[in-house]
Amino acid sequence: MAKSTNNVVMKGASGTIGKMLVFRTNAADKTIIARRPKPSSKPLSANQLEVRDRFTEAAQYAKAAISNPLLKEEYQAKAKPGQSAYNIAFADYLKAPQLRKVMVENYNGQIGDLLFFRVIDNFKLQSVYLKIFDNDNNLIEEGPATPVDNGLDWQYTASSVNANVVGTNLEITAKDTPGNVVTFNNIISS
Repeated sequence: MAKSTNNVVMKGASGTIGKMLVFRTNAADKTIIARRPKPSSKPLSANQLEVRDRFTEAAQYAKAAISNPLLKEEYQAKAKPGQSAYNIAFADYLKAPQLRKVMVENYNGQIGDLLFFRVIDNFKLQSVYLKIFDNDNNLIEEGPATPVDNGLDWQYTASSVNANVVGTNLEITAKDTPGNVVTFNNIISS
């Protein structure tokens, strides 16, 4: 693959030449010259079909996201040089939130006890919701967690008494901007 920068003749060139070369311009305004891709004659596997569908969905989400001026501005602010708001929105759709840490040191099963969760996303989380189940899987309480000022963690303040903390199941559900919803379970062991 060749790159052309500040070339008056090639600047802004795009398309195919002679069914051999493809010219594209990226977000950094560089012209990329590459061989024309050839379609494969092999049938796609189930995994490949799934990935293709996810990419199609990501492209549709990214187009919709950048058509919203406020969301486009947020994505563009996160973009590095050579990236566009579209690139960031596309990647955001493909990457779901991740639970990194559950901090239960301050939870003794009493009203007002705090639970902390480190849930991260490559762009921005919209919400974190918690359900607390006892060791017989009965719902004790549930509600939204709130972001902590450090920008990494979320906290939940207990509103019900939990007589037996050991064996308690914390079900943490995180939702990001494109609507990826992921649920994590964490059993308190001590």
